[in-house]
Amino acid sequence: MILSRLAGRPVLLAIGLLAALALPWMIYPPIALDIACWALFAAAVDLLLGFTGLLSFGHAAFWGGSAYVTGLVALHSGLPFPVAI
Repeated sequence: MILSRLAGRPVLLAIGLLAALALPWMIYPPIALDIACWALFAAAVDLLLGFTGLLSFGHAAFWGGSAYVTGLVALHSGLPFPVAI
């Protein structure tokens, strides 16, 4: 739904793409990565809810499961957080 609305507005699409490409140079890169991950998560949920009308908890399950495993790896191996990821 979002892509079909933006297809008629190429200027807005170009501005959004430029902002996404410039994001790591404007703010701290790990924060930019976090913003990009949340944007992808939101886009996936929007596509799923927008086209099918169904809510899937699978997105959140994989997101939370990976965070849990990363925490366990960091805790038990003694690795710093960026290496554990």
